[in-house]
Amino acid sequence: MNAARKRPWPSKVSAAAWTLSGILLFGLILRIWGIRHGLPVAFHLDEYAHFTESAVEMFENGLNPKYFQNPPAYTYLLHVLFAIAYGVSPIGSLGEPVRAAFDGDPTTLYLIARLASTALGLAAAWILYFAGKRLYGTAVGLVATAFLTFTFLPVHYAHIALNDVPMLFPLCIGLLGLAGIVTRGNLVDYAVAGLGLGLATGTKYTAAALSVAIFAAWAIRAWEDRERAKREFMYLVGAAAISLLAFVVSNPFAVLDADKFLGDLRRQSSLSSGVEKLGTDDTTGWIYYLKTLLWGFGALPFLMSIVGAVLALRKDWRKALPFVLFTVIVWLFMGNQVRFYARWLMPVYPVLALFAAYGVVEIGRMIGRSIAERKTGDEPGRQNRMTGIAIVGLLFVVLLSPLVHVIHNDVVLSRTDTRNQAKKWLLENVGENEKIAFELIAPFAYFNKNSERGAEPAFELYPLPRGAEIEKQAQALSPARIDEFAQQGYCYVVTGSIQKGRVTKDPSKRPAAAAYYAELEQRAERIARFSPMRPGRPVPTFNFDISYNYYPLAFERPGPEIDVYRLNQGPCAN
Repeated sequence: MNAARKRPWPSKVSAAAWTLSGILLFGLILRIWGIRHGLPVAFHLDEYAHFTESAVEMFENGLNPKYFQNPPAYTYLLHVLFAIAYGVSPIGSLGEPVRAAFDGDPTTLYLIARLASTALGLAAAWILYFAGKRLYGTAVGLVATAFLTFTFLPVHYAHIALNDVPMLFPLCIGLLGLAGIVTRGNLVDYAVAGLGLGLATGTKYTAAALSVAIFAAWAIRAWEDRERAKREFMYLVGAAAISLLAFVVSNPFAVLDADKFLGDLRRQSSLSSGVEKLGTDDTTGWIYYLKTLLWGFGALPFLMSIVGAVLALRKDWRKALPFVLFTVIVWLFMGNQVRFYARWLMPVYPVLALFAAYGVVEIGRMIGRSIAERKTGDEPGRQNRMTGIAIVGLLFVVLLSPLVHVIHNDVVLSRTDTRNQAKKWLLENVGENEKIAFELIAPFAYFNKNSERGAEPAFELYPLPRGAEIEKQAQALSPARIDEFAQQGYCYVVTGSIQKGRVTKDPSKRPAAAAYYAELEQRAERIARFSPMRPGRPVPTFNFDISYNYYPLAFERPGPEIDVYRLNQGPCAN
């Protein structure tokens, strides 16, 4: 009897697998470099106030987040990770060790949360490889992974415990399913698309735009073949059911506390579309977001994504159109708001990466063929080698600028924040418990002893609006406020460019606050300045993105520009 033939075990890992692993490993290095920035204080106010804190509070208050302006899937993940890290139950536990760490030195908690963001961002890039491979082949999959791994915004926000980067992982699962729908339309493709849609929406509401792309993919296939339409309509219904189930599992109190859920959704919509923040750029959201793509994704990568989208539509519009539609819908919706943050457009970055990859590969192939045809001889594989070299070379050129800014940003994040420099100087030169009028340049914990949330304040602070009233601080400023400082013994005043810049950007919007800053220069002596910029370089004009990330190469360290003044009139003269 002949021995049964066995399937040979692979003797080596494929070149694609090695390349993919190398991309992700380099991406990991870029994301953990500087990941401890600011700690134990999370200087990003949203990172400080939302997901990590909510995950800790669940140990005391139960699993209902009682806050739905952001969906809670990422919060639940952090809650489970904290329970594992501190050896407590995620359900029905008071979680004393977690609470104690959070109120004392929360560095470990924030590192867990940031590393979770990093891991999910890299997992998204990994999944995108399979989506690109299914759509246009292995080369496109690898290059798409490189674009999502090395462009600025996905790397920068992987350093911060917010839901923008974690959302990319389930979204890319949905895009993988969408790629399957447009290429073959199997039941599993619709199921994967629905699963990704539900989980992504449970992490970030704007990911719901993927539902339109899934429906468009089905409609295109239905238009081509009516028999197929009947069969795949049931798949589409199944995808909708899976999506709804995944959303409810990741956000159960959207059903169990529906009134609060719907009320917070209305509030978030009202804030985003109707309440402008002081310091917002004087432009439309549509223009603003297009501009952010020039640095958040990169000018050349964005250009290549446009070229790739055109080429893909020309070759087979049926495959490309749902992805284009998703991108346009997110851009149109976000551009209609009055509040602009570059990270809010991040759901389109995986699609931009796919089309940029397609553009690089197609142009690389044309270059490779052209070079091979000019060579004499018939050496086997010449065209493939020339094509590979052309693709890699073109990718390097397109990604060079984003990589420079990513590495520079990591270097900046690894240095001491200006706020920590200023606090150290104040403690050494002014002393604890001195009365200081601080602008809101950092979260509450920063002003406490040892920067612990549960500690007493290190300084006696003038009660300017804080916390949720950060936008009201400029309304509370006028020249008369300087007299109040002196009369009440607040002889030291600390200003920061992330507050002052909102006013000086357009003084006509807050003339009293602008007069306050002008008079402070006349009535006080600046005794210290802590700048994040290279020597001789001014801080950029205030912007809700550039003033909080460090894309400009003139940044030397993180933080705002901080000025310390001493009043020289009245009780403060001596």
